[in-house]
Amino acid sequence: MFVKGVNDGLLFLLDEECPMDALLEHLTQLLHGDTASVFDGPVVPVSIDYGNRELSAEDARRLLGLFMRVENFLIREWGAHTAARRALLNTRGAMTGQTIHKGTVRSGQRVVSDGDLVVIGDVNPGGEVAAVGDVYIFGRLAGIAHAGIDGDERAIIAAAELRPLQLRIARTVSRPPEGEGWPPRTFMEFAYLGPDGMAVERLQYLSALRPR
Repeated sequence: MFVKGVNDGLLFLLDEECPMDALLEHLTQLLHGDTASVFDGPVVPVSIDYGNRELSAEDARRLLGLFMRVENFLIREWGAHTAARRALLNTRGAMTGQTIHKGTVRSGQRVVSDGDLVVIGDVNPGGEVAAVGDVYIFGRLAGIAHAGIDGDERAIIAAAELRPLQLRIARTVSRPPEGEGWPPRTFMEFAYLGPDGMAVERLQYLSALRPR
């Protein structure tokens, strides 16, 4: 399964080959298990794409029900080959791989992905996450995050709570204002490279950076 930030929300690409019972179990743990609290917060538009998988009416009901039970998920799309999926392919080319890390990244720990990286949990001070592609943190980023480690300046870093010690995109480094830290927010944000260096915006403005 892949989780991607697209336009003003999230795209869940469900594994087409995974047995249905295993897929349901994985989604139940992700959305309603020990890590469920990281999805709390403001309303997030969600697209759910099951690709070429053939679904029975009962399978569709069970899958969709798991997402509908997340109170702040606003389901915008549900189906095979959604507009969100097509937009992602058009803007990023061939899809990269993705690593999903469940749990806290603790001090002294480093998690690296050769594609995109999704952390379902916090990144503590002294912890580090890095990816060739984008970094998504469904929790608090209080450590170091590096996206585009091979030089991709279009990579982004998104977090439910952005309080990093350091952000890096490609070769550009940004640190919080000295003595102030990053200002508190109640919505998911992402960092990206703009004409004047690194900038931070609400995740809903990602579509302006990566238009359809």
